[in-house]
Amino acid sequence: MPNYRWKITRDLIDTGAEGTEGPRNLDPTIKSNPARFSMHDDDGECYYEGVIYGEFDGFEPLEDFGTWNAGCTEIRIDGVAL
Repeated sequence: MPNYRWKITRDLIDTGAEGTEGPRNLDPTIKSNPARFSMHDDDGECYYEGVIYGEFDGFEPLEDFGTWNAGCTEIRIDGVAL
């Protein structure tokens, strides 16, 4: 089981993703090390905002959801691009 989890808190392109959580087999009890994230397209437009918890490298929401769902190419953790 992964030792991280994330949740989309704002869907800025109205795809119905607000409230989506991942990864697919997430542990809902993980609440340590919270960080805010935002996912952007290659023009810098923000598509989604959310929170990630646990042990992560930061790319998980992008790899698990943002790239394949909306073509996001960049993620920022606490405002810092990775």
